[in-house]
Amino acid sequence: MRVGVHVSVGTGLVRAAEHARRLRCECLQIFARNARGWRGRAYPQAEIDAFRERLARSEMSPLVIHSCYLVNLASPDPALRARSLHSVADDMHRASLLGARFVVFHVGHHMGGGRPRGVRTIAASLRSLLADAPDGVHLLLENSAGRGSEMGAHWEELAAVLDLLAGDERLAICFDTCHAHAAGYRVDRPRWVGRTLRGFDAVLGLSRLRLVHLNDCTGPAGAHIDHHEHIGEGTIGNEGFRAFLRRRELRGRCAILETPIERPGDDWRNLQRVRRLRLAARRREKTPRQRRG
Repeated sequence: MRVGVHVSVGTGLVRAAEHARRLRCECLQIFARNARGWRGRAYPQAEIDAFRERLARSEMSPLVIHSCYLVNLASPDPALRARSLHSVADDMHRASLLGARFVVFHVGHHMGGGRPRGVRTIAASLRSLLADAPDGVHLLLENSAGRGSEMGAHWEELAAVLDLLAGDERLAICFDTCHAHAAGYRVDRPRWVGRTLRGFDAVLGLSRLRLVHLNDCTGPAGAHIDHHEHIGEGTIGNEGFRAFLRRRELRGRCAILETPIERPGDDWRNLQRVRRLRLAARRREKTPRQRRG
């Protein structure tokens, strides 16, 4: 898997690209607007051109845009849903300008409307977005930890949404390891990683898994606590990530780290841990299995 991090664009697109290059990112994720607000500044064409040129020069691909945290495509409130639709549509437009392949978002909360209605509302929201989607931009539904009325914690719920869109190829899934573990899909041991991925494949199909958010988890499996931890320091741990990184069915995916930044160098340290685990997985594949006597 190609690995990268979510990088802040608070100081501008070009500086974000330079920071990602210094981290030796192979792929990149950004917010194209305020992460906790509806507004986003307009980018001058010169800044867009310089940003795209630096990504191309560093061979960082794909670029992923994460929609803001306020987005709720499952909302029964027409005003909130309208603002959410406008926000994701704008992110898709920005993705086209910046050369991003994916726009990833949390599908939202049903807010007391019930899960069946939530599924139908998400599907209707996506149908509206896809009607005016720019060419080459795909929407990724991110699995959730499943706290309260949060949608998207179970594979069957995400599959129900995709089924209502007749399997549109512009829709796929972002698999967040912290969220999956928190929702009860364990990824902390090799056998659990295999079981979780087989379950995903049976319900959604691994061809729909286009992006991985690689995050450790502070809470135990099934606790529905969405709190990311540094790689190897949470309840998934090094063993879980080592097993995840060596799964053959995940080859060719892009993995983005959204781990905490508590002190300078945290992104670098987390990337280095993943690179060491990835290297260990490669070495294990190359080592011939000893025959039993």
